[in-house]
Amino acid sequence: MSGVVRTFLPWYRAGFAAALTERPVAGAARAAVPATVRLRGEPALGSLEVPVSVAGPGDVIGLDAREVLRTEPFDGCPDFEPSYFPYVELASPDLPWRFTPFPPQGQALPDPEHPGTPRQQRRLQPWLALVVVPASRATLRAAAGDGLPVLRCPAAELPTPEQLWAWAHVQVTHDPAEPVEAAAGDPARTLSRLVCPRRLEAGVRYLACLTPTFAAGRVAGVGGDAGADPLAPAWGGTGSVELPVYYSWSFQTGAEGSFEALVRRLRPRPAPASLAGREIGVGAPGWGAAADDPDATTLMQGALRPIGTAEPPAGDGGLAGSLRTAVSRSGSGVELRPPLYGQDYQGGIAALAPDSAGWLTELNTDPRRRTAAGLASWAVAVHQEELADRAWRQLRDAGLGAPGRADPELADLVTGAVAGRHGGGAALTRAELAGVAASARAAAAAAPERLFAPRFDEPAYTLLRAVAEEWLLPAAGDLPDDTVLLVRTNTAFVESFLVGLNHALARELVWRRFPLDQTATFFSRFWAGGSDLTAVPPIASWDADDELGGHGSGADHLVLLVKGALLRRFPTAALYLSRARGDGGEERLMPYLSGAIGTGSTFLGFALTPEQAAIPGQAWHVVVEEAAAHARFGCDDPPPEGPAPLHHWSDLDWSHPHLAGQLHMPVPGPLAGLARTLAPGAASAVWALDSANVAVIVQQPAFRVRLPIALWLEPQLSPTAQD
Repeated sequence: MSGVVRTFLPWYRAGFAAALTERPVAGAARAAVPATVRLRGEPALGSLEVPVSVAGPGDVIGLDAREVLRTEPFDGCPDFEPSYFPYVELASPDLPWRFTPFPPQGQALPDPEHPGTPRQQRRLQPWLALVVVPASRATLRAAAGDGLPVLRCPAAELPTPEQLWAWAHVQVTHDPAEPVEAAAGDPARTLSRLVCPRRLEAGVRYLACLTPTFAAGRVAGVGGDAGADPLAPAWGGTGSVELPVYYSWSFQTGAEGSFEALVRRLRPRPAPASLAGREIGVGAPGWGAAADDPDATTLMQGALRPIGTAEPPAGDGGLAGSLRTAVSRSGSGVELRPPLYGQDYQGGIAALAPDSAGWLTELNTDPRRRTAAGLASWAVAVHQEELADRAWRQLRDAGLGAPGRADPELADLVTGAVAGRHGGGAALTRAELAGVAASARAAAAAAPERLFAPRFDEPAYTLLRAVAEEWLLPAAGDLPDDTVLLVRTNTAFVESFLVGLNHALARELVWRRFPLDQTATFFSRFWAGGSDLTAVPPIASWDADDELGGHGSGADHLVLLVKGALLRRFPTAALYLSRARGDGGEERLMPYLSGAIGTGSTFLGFALTPEQAAIPGQAWHVVVEEAAAHARFGCDDPPPEGPAPLHHWSDLDWSHPHLAGQLHMPVPGPLAGLARTLAPGAASAVWALDSANVAVIVQQPAFRVRLPIALWLEPQLSPTAQD
């Protein structure tokens, strides 16, 4: 949102509603708008006055759920912060006032500090409102037939209906130099919002419902009699009330769940010893391969690894030699052997020379690298049908052998195979499958350039997470909640997994007689992210003498891992690295990769090695920042030391005499007409002047915290802990 501002408007009207100038006549729920119809003809036939009746709140029998852009909190949220106000954002900026059958109202608003200079209050009652009630004190009856669900609760649980105008507003996002009026007409930058200003209790489940505000709307939804005035409030202050519900969701409050509270829970922690890796048995892996010690083990790290702890050298020469023999073909006949991972990328090599070196030898003779490649083979086995289907679809979509070109039989059978698998036609018979294979072999023999390489752009780490999540970061489950940890990527593991993944997928597709270019790289990205740093160059282009870990980014980069409720509750939060520039400005380094482990841990990677971050004088900080695009409204709990003077609106809390003891934040009262700045040096706003001013006052500022990266790096990159 850099360079963009958020402006609130008290309402927005369009169409006939914008032309309303008077209230409906007594007892009516619809407004009348005069309209003139000019009659065309020769000579001119004059004009005709035609009364137009505008739909009112009693005409609404439902709401398109697509109007709801977002709810705060989300449906099912388990730990919403009680000091925040729930709200709903609507796509149409005029929707809350579209069926209000009268124009905006105005009256004098006295200034309590300057009684002789009243201001003009501006308000427009919305026809629908957001109400939030404890689930234990309400029932939400399911819709009957074509009707609406019905909320039944004590009227005392609901806000005062005459004050609902203060809790509906429009938000316009625009450039600071652009007039807000110009941007207000752009649907992509404008929305409406309904807020419920209820003081929530901790540990309570709530129902949030969109309901009508006028009696006519209540009667249209649940029946009954609106009385003499259909534009009277939909509920009173006592007794029980039933209201139709246009939209609803539920949530639970937590003891603490605000962004600030959750950030303050976070603790920078060193990596526990269990994160150093897992011991794997390598004494007798099979196929005749064996270590010198049959009980031998070695430490293997995952795709992420702790800073300051590296894998030891492979060490066991006997194991490496026996693995070299196991994967190498000894003759020209058919031999059943373990896979020689990556052989297609070095000319289809069938055996490793006794003195060979480089990435291919490392991958196949180091048990840790073979294990990573084997995990990728397992992922292909689990997802083989999906991957193969997608490959055939890509072949069809590429038009290879399409009708009118060479080999129409291949194109027709490929199309049939895909359609049959996805319900678009009959499944292929065994004979037809044999025909596909024959056509593919013929195409490959006759025109090698027609071999095809499918592409899979999703991050390969998701396949590893699906079959063996513990190998993303072994023992990540040992981390306590509310942990912030710095680790680093393990590019040797990543490249081993990618080679194994491409190798196994190629074998699967060749077995299915796919016309495959086996030297292509089908998966090139392990991590999620749009940067080129998340991709490796084509594997066939790797120098044979390279070691694993030297391709793509070419370095093990810094990764920030956060475990806890923060990013689950606030997924739009920004996390980045920051340091001061010489000119006094700020340099920001944004993450280029991201991902998740389980449901509670998120990681973000930066194009910076731990060693670079630890250089004296760099002064990098980890910054956790609430997203500016995510608006929040609420009021602070009373401070332990008692109420503070109200110098700025940021000093307002529930202990203020205007708010003390109130279930919903009232509009009239001691604060009405009072002007204060939002914070020192900020603009001022007036309580109850209009709903835009109220929104500005109760909007909560974004929270930001900076943590020196040295908190993690100094003990882990000491001379005795260097990688």
